[in-house]
Amino acid sequence: MDEKTDELRELFEEVAGTDTVTESQEDGRGTLSEIDEERVDRRLREIVEQLRGAFPFETTLADDARVRLIRGFYRGESDDDLAAALDVDTETVIVARLELHLFRESDTDTPIPWDECRRYLRESEDDEEVAAALDLDPEAVGRYRAVADARDEARNVSHRFRSAYRDAIPDADLAEPLLDDVTEDGLDEAAADIETDVSF
Repeated sequence: MDEKTDELRELFEEVAGTDTVTESQEDGRGTLSEIDEERVDRRLREIVEQLRGAFPFETTLADDARVRLIRGFYRGESDDDLAAALDVDTETVIVARLELHLFRESDTDTPIPWDECRRYLRESEDDEEVAAALDLDPEAVGRYRAVADARDEARNVSHRFRSAYRDAIPDADLAEPLLDDVTEDGLDEAAADIETDVSF
């Protein structure tokens, strides 16, 4: 056995070029997480580019700012926090967030039930007409319309971009409990639009 062991050791040294079996673990500590963060940001930029190709953006934020917005959203930062971080006004953040198919529960916090508000928005493209019918401010109606349009966009692509964010960002599932709610709400909205006329 000793002779065999010696032969194997010599063979290993010849192939490996060293007689050390283990590598030192001291060098490059923390490098893996830095590479991962860069990879996440790179992947998010790719998703943003794909989303822009499907639904052109109105806001003029740079892609790095959009990536920062996405990362901040999944860290639980508010729209005001994001506005401060990006040095823009809160309204710009909200519009950009909707463009990125990122939604908050407060987006549909309307004085009347959301499905009723959405029905009026679909029946008329005139914000002032809807505002008069619902006794709301036309500016508020415009915001609700932007939310409804963005949710429709996201639903029409099966929330594909939101799923891509969650795949790219570690622990994003834990940070966005609203995804299932929005998706289920989308299914409810779609079902409400279907007229059933079944005869047996």
